Amino acid sequence: MSFGGIDLGSSSVKIAAYNEEGKLLGLTSQEINPLHPQPGWWETDPEDVWRATRLALQELMLKDNLHFDPMEAISISASGRENFPADANGKPLGNTLMGADIRGEEFEIPPEGVEIPESWSLSCGHLRERMDPVMRLMWWRKNHPEIYAKMKQYPDWHGWLTLKLCGRNVSEHSLVGRWAIYDLRTRTWDAKRLAEYEIPEYLLPEIYNWGEVIGEVKNSVAMDLGLPKGVKVVVGGHDLNCAAIGAGVSKIGSVCLISGSYENMLIPTNLYPTASMLLRGLSITPHLGKIDKSIYAICPTGNAVLNWARGILGFPLEEQTSQLEGRGGQPAPLMALPYLSGAMLYWQGGRKLRGVLLGLTLASTPIDIIQAFMESIAYDHVNTFHMLHEEGVEISTVRAVGGGTRSTWWTQLKSDLLGVPIEVCTQPEPGTFGAALIAGYGLGVYNDLDDVGEKYSGTSKIYQPD
Repeated sequence: MSFGGIDLGSSSVKIAAYNEEGKLLGLTSQEINPLHPQPGWWETDPEDVWRATRLALQELMLKDNLHFDPMEAISISASGRENFPADANGKPLGNTLMGADIRGEEFEIPPEGVEIPESWSLSCGHLRERMDPVMRLMWWRKNHPEIYAKMKQYPDWHGWLTLKLCGRNVSEHSLVGRWAIYDLRTRTWDAKRLAEYEIPEYLLPEIYNWGEVIGEVKNSVAMDLGLPKGVKVVVGGHDLNCAAIGAGVSKIGSVCLISGSYENMLIPTNLYPTASMLLRGLSITPHLGKIDKSIYAICPTGNAVLNWARGILGFPLEEQTSQLEGRGGQPAPLMALPYLSGAMLYWQGGRKLRGVLLGLTLASTPIDIIQAFMESIAYDHVNTFHMLHEEGVEISTVRAVGGGTRSTWWTQLKSDLLGVPIEVCTQPEPGTFGAALIAGYGLGVYNDLDDVGEKYSGTSKIYQPD
């Protein structure tokens, strides 16, 4: 018996299968084609997402391991706040506006005279942002009334895949918790907010709990994908939360550091949001497992910045690794601000910030510049930890995942600055792994999601702070 996990991100779909002991049986991926009709616009065709998912699943089903250990259930880890208009049958009526798309900025400006944070922000756990599905819905209503009039569904990526697999638009609390019309305490839609925005409930997905079985993959779809007949579709969750489960992060005091294109942190919590948290850029959303809430600390820096710097400088990653290791413990002779895409935490008006390099001379080298950016991203984590401490969130353990953990120099620096050990997770794809564990939980193979995540996530290395 094996379980599948689909991890649907902004640029690719990754799908993996694992046996009951958490061993990886096969992993495939397919790129998603980004659409940029003009500067600042970023769209994705939902049909292209299904194409990538379909091809990745077909490729996975050809793996020899899956013949001997057939898949029984599959679950979905999906990026949040990316929705599109669809008709009654789920057919897309337009492309998805991705999170980084600048359209709809007028809707993230609070009404004049209201107290900030707005009272509803304390209910849903985050400040208004243009990428909130509700704000995007207002954008469709304003700019494309002809499409809005035809809309009967408004699926997110999780709901899109459940529509294609088993014919139902189903989402989950950690995903709809980012909709600005969700209430963290009642764990359902806020009727007052729905009325305020004049949102008909038929547009909204069904909300299921993580680990619930939605149904079986439709026979015709299973045949096309090469799946065994009767594979169950189990409700997954937000990709950050699934990655945390796959990394074994489930306890109070632990943090999942997701070191990818962004440097994001997820912190399990029992706290409800406060005005201070929200004003400093933190947000709270439902979580998966016994701890039912998590804090998001989102930093749009990470490898997105380093990839840009290496590309501009024509400096290969292999050179970066060898030269950093040879530099010892000295800081770079330059100082950087890494906010090429703005900042979402700590800084007042941070979204308007941009990148800066200080101290450039004719003697400055490419590795000076790259090291300065790496240091500045690590400094940002120190700010975040201080901020969390001031909000009553204490941290004792960091579990790290993602491509950034492959840099031993960078991971050691983060541990040194934060003053806590950093444990690197063994699982190479915690998003697919977390989703697969949820699929196994849905079938009753696992009794405790937190325990099985901790047991099978593994630790490849522990960095002790110096």
